[in-house]
Amino acid sequence: MADIKFMNLSENGNPATTDSVLIGNSQDGLKRTTLGTVGNMFAVHGALHFEEVSVLTSTKASEVTDPKVAFSIGYDITAPAVPGYTFKCWIGSQSNGFTCGNYVINKTNSAAQVWVAAVIGSILTDSNNSVTATALYVKNELA
Repeated sequence: MADIKFMNLSENGNPATTDSVLIGNSQDGLKRTTLGTVGNMFAVHGALHFEEVSVLTSTKASEVTDPKVAFSIGYDITAPAVPGYTFKCWIGSQSNGFTCGNYVINKTNSAAQVWVAAVIGSILTDSNNSVTATALYVKNELA
């Protein structure tokens, strides 16, 4: 007979990860393992991955016809392929070097656009300014 202490579950309804339980199958029979080991079977480490994609605003400088006039312009972005992960959506965008309203069109497509709204043309032609969007990926086993 197995020793009852072999299955050392906490009696207070709050088992510890170091407590042991019996597991078994028809091939290997019964074995002792910790609850921590059982929990690790269900934990997916690195389930999410993030990539930032940036585009210089000056790439569309030719569309700025008057540097003193406000423009709204869209910048193409493409999420890179990440081995072991599936692209799910764009989760945010930002302007870098200037302040403006911005948003992503087609958030669930890996090829999308970041739009900036009502920005003075001279800001868009500045080679130090950019727009960035963050792509969200899910581990392939979960996607």
